[in-house]
Amino acid sequence: MNGGSRTNPDVIAHYQEAGRIASRVRDETVKTVEAGVTLLEVAEYAEDLTRQMGGEAAFPCNISINEIASHYTPLLGKSEFAARDLVKIDIGVHVDGYIADTAGTVEVETNHHRTLIETAREALDAAIKETRAGVTTRHLGAVMEQIIKAKGCRPVPALTGHSIGRYAIHNGLNIPNHSDAAYSNTLNADDVIAIEPFNTMGSGRIKHGEARIICLNNTKNPSNPIYQKMKSQFNTLPFTSRWMDNPAELEQVGTLLRKYPVLIEKDGYAVAQAEHTTIVQENGCEVITA
Repeated sequence: MNGGSRTNPDVIAHYQEAGRIASRVRDETVKTVEAGVTLLEVAEYAEDLTRQMGGEAAFPCNISINEIASHYTPLLGKSEFAARDLVKIDIGVHVDGYIADTAGTVEVETNHHRTLIETAREALDAAIKETRAGVTTRHLGAVMEQIIKAKGCRPVPALTGHSIGRYAIHNGLNIPNHSDAAYSNTLNADDVIAIEPFNTMGSGRIKHGEARIICLNNTKNPSNPIYQKMKSQFNTLPFTSRWMDNPAELEQVGTLLRKYPVLIEKDGYAVAQAEHTTIVQENGCEVITA
């Protein structure tokens, strides 16, 4: 298993607990998305609820609206949700470094994007039904693409699911949402993977915006006390400047940071997302964020 042995009851219990918390936080956070509510209020609600339930945030709450596909988290400010916004809530929770990652999409007040939302969910459900040891990641991508295109949508090829390890959101494997990915891996029993189709009515091409989420490179730098301070706070997991007492300290570790730019559909079309974390088994999988 990525991040620990599946036969270790403590490891599987940590994954399951992270999944239980992430599922609850996702569902409760989605309910708070209303016109006039600020993005910062919702992000802090999700992160506070995670801690109240006994977990820790594995990354800042992602709140990506309309053509913004991923990696957006609010900093300081008064940005509010508005009617017709298509809102993706992406939640990461860890328990002792063992991570669950899950996401859902909701529309504010209107129902113009129903097809996008339903398509993402259906593509995710179809891929989960095919997930088992011996299946290739390209096969899962083909299954998702078939659903997405049958609904008149297009996948977003640059955005993928991923394997998960201890203190590692992306642990080596990518799970495409289309059939012609240049890469493919065979799943093994006990792999922990996040499956997350993204779909749009646009071309699905991606452009980069500013980086609001960052993480430390996994390197030892004992000569930099700021790096050591951040490592003790965040390990190698993503974080954001609003979590810091002194964001100016980022300037002192600039070369030791990895940045996650905001990902945006290039043609300005709205994007929907659905995501679950699963543990691969010989004859299926366990969905820990259902």
